[in-house]
Amino acid sequence: MYKIEAILRDNNSNEAVVIVGGNSYRITVHDLDTIGLEEGSLVDEKEIELLNEAVERLLCIKKAFDFLSYGDLSEKQLRDKLCRKFPRELSSDVARLFVERGYVNDARLAERYAETFYEFKNMGLQRIRNELFRRGISKDDIENAIAKYESEDQYERIEVFIRKKYDISKMNDIKYRQKVYSGALRAGFSGADIGDVLRNFESE
Repeated sequence: MYKIEAILRDNNSNEAVVIVGGNSYRITVHDLDTIGLEEGSLVDEKEIELLNEAVERLLCIKKAFDFLSYGDLSEKQLRDKLCRKFPRELSSDVARLFVERGYVNDARLAERYAETFYEFKNMGLQRIRNELFRRGISKDDIENAIAKYESEDQYERIEVFIRKKYDISKMNDIKYRQKVYSGALRAGFSGADIGDVLRNFESE
């Protein structure tokens, strides 16, 4: 058995330091209350193990804040980054905690990414779907994020894409036209829409 020599609680930082047998354990106030430790009481090996788990949990939480200080992440992105340094179960729990606390919001992130990809990078809707999926965004959040763009006419956007990346004077060359078609398809535009735009170029 070990005696808890002191508990230094800081509600401002939501952290506490528990000193047991000359060793200090920095944990969250929440974990302190959950474990139910009191200054002067005795703890056994099981409670020391809980303290060590709580120490690692606080380190994981701090690392999550550190990752987010460089930019917003999806829940999956945050979890994957944490998994490089902490056990998967702990990483998943902390990522879920950050969602519950509002530090991570996949729906809001999806909307911001979709706007950037659509308005500033001129990506087609399918490419946007793929990019959001790759970042761990759910299908529902993806579809909600791009819903407002689906009713818009894509012809002008495709034409801008083609004029920017390809030589319009070569459009009567079948092989070159196939190259343009493939490029626009990779950019996420609809095959039918691309075909219509290319036919307009042929008539120029």
